[in-house]
Amino acid sequence: MKKVILVLMICIPSLMGYSQTKQESIKELFHVMQQDSIMDKMFSTMIPSMINQMKSQHPINDSLANARSNELMKATMQTTKVILKKMMDEDMVALYDKYFSQKEINDYIAFYKSPSGQKFIKVTPDISKDLMEIMMQKYIPEIQNAIKTKVEEMKMSEKK
Repeated sequence: MKKVILVLMICIPSLMGYSQTKQESIKELFHVMQQDSIMDKMFSTMIPSMINQMKSQHPINDSLANARSNELMKATMQTTKVILKKMMDEDMVALYDKYFSQKEINDYIAFYKSPSGQKFIKVTPDISKDLMEIMMQKYIPEIQNAIKTKVEEMKMSEKK
């Protein structure tokens, strides 16, 4: 019994140390991936696109109302950034810890430090911006039309 307790006393601290080291590695990975910077760039490009999209769907002729809409959108995005930062620092670390081994985290760190990884980091916000524009121009109207059609179908079936 004394041997079991001794083994546990030796193993538990080393396992706890492993977990901390792995979580620190995950945080290093996020740092190397420039997650904060990418998120900031994505939001700075998304906000104007979303404001323009909102204006095109709901035109407001009143300049005061336009200013308030812009202010609301910016405040909402700022709140969203704070929440996403918290999610990254807490929940994403836990998820990466759950799904990736220490070796895999180390491999990802090595990749993101490489020239190819750095390019991937650099172009990701541009890809996201372009994809958002494509989605807003090409697919959102299609989705909206499908919703309108379905609503009309539902109204027609209710009349019968």
